[in-house]
Amino acid sequence: MISDFLFYPLFQEEIERYFKRNPENKEAEYLLRLEREVEFDRPLLDGIATCCVPEKFFFSAKDCLFVLGGLGSAQVVTAAQSNDVLEGFRSLWEADPTIPVFGGFSFDTEEESAPEWEPFGRFRFTLPFIELKTSDGGTRVAVNYLRKNGQSPREALGEISSALRALDAVRRPVPPAADLPCRLEKQLVPEKPQWDRMIQKALATIQAGDLQKIVLARKMVITRSEGWDPAEIIASLAQIEEDSFTFYYQIADGIAFLGRSPERLFRMQDGRIVAEAIAGTRPRGETPSEDQRLERELLHSPKELKEHRFVAGFVETGMKRICDDVRIAASEEILKLKNVQHIVTRFTGRSTGERSPLSIARIFHPTPAVGGYPPEGIPEYLRRNEPFQRGWYGAPIGWMNRMNADFAVGIRSALVRGNKLHIFAGAGIVGQSTARDEWKETEKKMDNFATIVGEFPCLPCF
Repeated sequence: MISDFLFYPLFQEEIERYFKRNPENKEAEYLLRLEREVEFDRPLLDGIATCCVPEKFFFSAKDCLFVLGGLGSAQVVTAAQSNDVLEGFRSLWEADPTIPVFGGFSFDTEEESAPEWEPFGRFRFTLPFIELKTSDGGTRVAVNYLRKNGQSPREALGEISSALRALDAVRRPVPPAADLPCRLEKQLVPEKPQWDRMIQKALATIQAGDLQKIVLARKMVITRSEGWDPAEIIASLAQIEEDSFTFYYQIADGIAFLGRSPERLFRMQDGRIVAEAIAGTRPRGETPSEDQRLERELLHSPKELKEHRFVAGFVETGMKRICDDVRIAASEEILKLKNVQHIVTRFTGRSTGERSPLSIARIFHPTPAVGGYPPEGIPEYLRRNEPFQRGWYGAPIGWMNRMNADFAVGIRSALVRGNKLHIFAGAGIVGQSTARDEWKETEKKMDNFATIVGEFPCLPCF
C-alpha cells in the first residue's frame, strides 16, 4: 500500500534491472517502458490533481472499473487530419500496439480554432510520461520514454531517473490560498433575446424542410479575478454520484478541457463495438413521485421521442456500416443523472474489418444528439448561426491505442483558460420546441458547474 504518489522509489529497481539487461554498448529500444503493479490508498485523481505539472489527464469510464490517468508527456501529436495522428504514433504502436494515448478533436475539424481553443488545435493526443491505469485486474503504473536518436541506454535511463525525481519534487498538495475575496463576472453567449431569435430561425428552417433537427449550443463565461484551478473543478465534478464519464485534459498551466459526460460515442474492445444514443431530456423531480411523473412524461412525449429516434437511427445506421451482428442492448430506457434524465438506446456489434479508432469516431461524430439531422447540412448551419465556435465541446474525448478505444462525447463540459471558465450546454430543436423550454433545459445541464462555482469564496458580480 502506497500512501504518497512518489515515482522514483517505485521505479528505482526497475531502472537498475533494465540497465543490467541492456549494457551500455547495446542499442536501446525506441520505446523504453517500465511498468509495475501497485496499490494506492487514495483515488488516482487525488494524486493527479495535486501534482503541480503542466500536463495531466484523467479518464474514468462510466460503466466499468477502468480508469486511466497521466502526468507529463512522452509524446504529443497535434494535427489537422486524423491520418496525421495515426502516422504520428506509428512508431510507438509498432513497438507496442496496446499503449494508450489520450486526447480528442474539435467538433468541426474544418474550422480554424477560435483563440480560446487554439492550444488544443483540431486533433491532439498525448502519450503520458507517467501512465496510471486501474481495471478489474488492479492498478498499474508505467513510465513511457521515447529514445532520442543515438541515445545510449545509460543516457536514456539517466533522463528517466531525473524526470522522476523532478516529478516527485512537485508532488505535494498546494496549500490553500488565503481566504481573500475575489470577484466573479458572468457573460452569457448568446444572451436570452439572441437565443430566442436563434430558436425561431431554427424552427423556420425545420418548417421549410431543410433540416429536421438542429442542436444549438450556448455558453456561460465566468471570469474569476483570482483565476481558476482546473484540478479543483474536476475534483468537485468527480464527487457527483451519477452514471457518467469523468474526463480531464490539462495541456498547460491553467488550460484544460474537463467535464462529466453521460454519453459514450463508442467503445471498441477486441473488435467488439458498443455505441449509444442519448437524447430527450427532463429535469429530475424533487420527490420520488415527481421524478417518476417526469420520467413518464419524457417517455410519452412525441417531441422527445422524435428527437431521440433521430439519434438512435443514425447510430444504428453507423453500426450496420461497420459491424456484423448488430444488437440493441437497451431500447429507449431512462438514464437518470443528478440534475436531468434522458432517454438512452445502446447498440453492440462486432467490427467487420480492421479499422482505426479514429476512423470509427469519424463515422459516428457528430451524432444528431450534438449536431442535428440530417447530418450533412449541420456543420455549415452551425458555422453561420451560432455566435461562438464550439471548439472541443460536443466532440470525442477519450483514449485509444492502435485497435481499442473508449470515447465519450464532450458534453456537460467546460474549458478553463486562465481566469475564464467557459461552460457549455446545448439543446435539440425539433418542430415542437420552444425557446423558453430549451433555455431552461440548458440551464439544468449547466447546474453541475453552477454548483461548483458557488463553492468558491468570491464576491459575486452577476
